[in-house]
Parts: sequence; C-alpha cells; structure tokens
Amino acid sequence: MDLRLHLLIVLFIPIFAINSCKSKNENKKRLQFPSSEEVVSNIKPLQDISIHQAAFDGQSAEVMSILNEGLNVNTKDEDGRTALMYASFNGHTEIMGKLIGKGASINLCDNLGRTALMFASSGPYPSAVKLLLANQADPNIADAEDHFTALMYAAAEGQTDVIRILLTFKADPSLKDIDGDNALSFAEKNGHQDIVKLLLPYMK
Repeated sequence: MDLRLHLLIVLFIPIFAINSCKSKNENKKRLQFPSSEEVVSNIKPLQDISIHQAAFDGQSAEVMSILNEGLNVNTKDEDGRTALMYASFNGHTEIMGKLIGKGASINLCDNLGRTALMFASSGPYPSAVKLLLANQADPNIADAEDHFTALMYAAAEGQTDVIRILLTFKADPSLKDIDGDNALSFAEKNGHQDIVKLLLPYMK
C-alpha cells in the first residue's frame, strides 16, 4: 500500500510529516506517514509557505518565480522544512536541481532532524536520491527523534533501487535506531525479502 495516498495536499497546512508512530513497548512494524485524518486535524494557516506548496506540487515555474522575487531558497516553514525537502518528498528532480543551483542547503534538517535525503529515500525516487547524494547529501545522518536514517526509510518502504544507490554512496547498514533496529530489521519486519538479500552481505 502506498502510504503517500494517505497524505492530504491542502493549501496553507504543513503538507507532510514523516512520523514514526510506534509504541515504546511494541516492535515497530513500519515507518508511518500521517493519515488524512491526522493531517486535517493539524490544519493551521501559514504565511510564506507558497514556495513549499509549489515545490511539493511540482510547479517549477512558480518555484522559480518566487525565488526570483527574492525569497531565500532555504526559507523554512513552521516545521523547519525547506522547499528542497518538499520537492524531494515527491521526487521532483527538475525542481530539486533548480533549488540546488540557487544554493539550497542539502543537509539542512527540519525540526525533527530529518533531511531532504530522508524524504526522497522513503519513495520510489532513485533519481532524486542520486541527485542529492551527488551534491554531498550525507546518507548517515540520523533524525533527532528516533535515529532513523535514509537507509532505514528506504528499507521500511521497500525501495530496492534507492537502497542500492544509498549503499553505493556509503550508507551504513549497521546504524541502529533508538530501539536497536537497523535497515535490515526494518526490511525483515515489512516483508521486503529482496532488500533483506541485498543488505545481508553488508551485515557480516
């Protein structure tokens, strides 16, 4: 099931939040995205977020128009997310390239310590992931809340091609989250056997 279908794209709200909804007393099953109900319940009027909406929706001309008006390319919304993070979440490589060309900071973190690479790695966007890595994205940054890495996001979501690229760029499969899980255990728990086979040689 594509968890992105649970996202509700509405103007003037924080468009996405990769939330790990796991109990400390239970084994987590997957890295979860918010349901539509959760997003609706968090609707808040925001100002100066149009570039984030445009980046999320893939509106390249609108993004560039806003930047040409003088907005800082690294402007964050109230959740600490940049246009690059929004574009990365939906794999909009054309916009990502333009943002990077305008000086977008690759390794900036949002309020939960998540990077553009983490957002891109959760989806079927190997080209977006490769673009970020080619521009010095750090594949081994862990988020501030649960210590999830880009590789863990990709493994949990079954993104085999993304896993291959991350490994090529020296993503570390041995890194563990706060519960002691790593990319391999995420893949195992979610039934992604192709990724399990891919990661096993790195665990010896």
